[in-house]
Amino acid sequence: MTEKLYYKDGYLKSIDATVTGVLDDGIILDRTIFYPEGGGQPGDRGSFGPYEIADTVKGDNGEILHKINGEKPSSGDTYTLTLDWSHRYEYMTEHSAQHLVSSLLYSELGIGTLAVHQGDGFFTIETDVAEISEEKLLEIEDKASLAIREGHDIFQKCLPRSDAEELHMRRTIKVDDDDVLVVFIDGLDKVACGGVHLKNTSEIKEIAYKGFEIIRGHVRTIWLSGDAAIRYRRENSCMLAKLSSMLSSERENIISNTEMLIKEKITLQHEVKSLQAKIAALEYSVAMAGGMSPVMIASSSPSSSFESVIPESEKCIVMVADESSRFLFHGDKNYFDILKASIPSIKGGGRGMMYRGSFSGDRKEFLDECEKVLNG
Repeated sequence: MTEKLYYKDGYLKSIDATVTGVLDDGIILDRTIFYPEGGGQPGDRGSFGPYEIADTVKGDNGEILHKINGEKPSSGDTYTLTLDWSHRYEYMTEHSAQHLVSSLLYSELGIGTLAVHQGDGFFTIETDVAEISEEKLLEIEDKASLAIREGHDIFQKCLPRSDAEELHMRRTIKVDDDDVLVVFIDGLDKVACGGVHLKNTSEIKEIAYKGFEIIRGHVRTIWLSGDAAIRYRRENSCMLAKLSSMLSSERENIISNTEMLIKEKITLQHEVKSLQAKIAALEYSVAMAGGMSPVMIASSSPSSSFESVIPESEKCIVMVADESSRFLFHGDKNYFDILKASIPSIKGGGRGMMYRGSFSGDRKEFLDECEKVLNG
């Protein structure tokens, strides 16, 4: 059985350890400071002497497996086991921050935690409710920030199951063991958990609420903590400064000025579309007046501009004038089907008298084939 030193001191960064087992998917050590993946917290990584440990997991029989990249050491080998400390500390911080937020969701709003996930720079909490207002979640962020400033001790105790059950924790005990690991945030929370945690809430530094999504009918909230939360705040501030400069606007007016620009853009888009339709109508008229074959029209206008221009009785192909392979077909569906059968590279569809698509291959050959088909 591997001695789990991460429970005795979660801040140990290196120790000497000996290989007691070598399996296909990892090595077993006599003792370890590497936490195996579990409870939403990723497994640790680092090195064992000259060997790289890519991950740490629990095996089928509960053994702690240190997954080695490449060749493995032999049973009995002793080396220094060294944590990738920045990786560990980031996830210790996230894990402790998740406990804090979950405890506040429960104590302040009566909302329980169904599942948690720790990602690269963020963590999520799936709640047991279908709706939470942004205002309430921001209040939780404020209370978490207060708890960080207050500096509550975080500690773990191994208790007999009967004693743990008498604590009436916010979440039921999920393990069947006679002894239960309980994590306390002094004055705020107590919950059964086998993870690795910080010593004090002040180490979390900062918590930021990022948003939420609905999953399985429940609200899943998204948070950042520690250095990730600080980066998020600074990046947002930097973006606001850049937007303020780009819009020549004070920060408090960025939203209203952006809304105004969006309205102006929509108005201009409508005007451009109207002008394009007029140009398409002129191009079509010129082509017809000049005796040009109605089979196809090459144009500098978007093909969609011709949709309201071509008379109902006409059948033709409208191409854009550049080397694009897009086209607009106006005519009976039977003709379009014949066209597709004649030119296998055509992709597209539509209904009524209007079909849109694209083709691959030589442009002139495509147009020649279209003319042949449509002139029947």
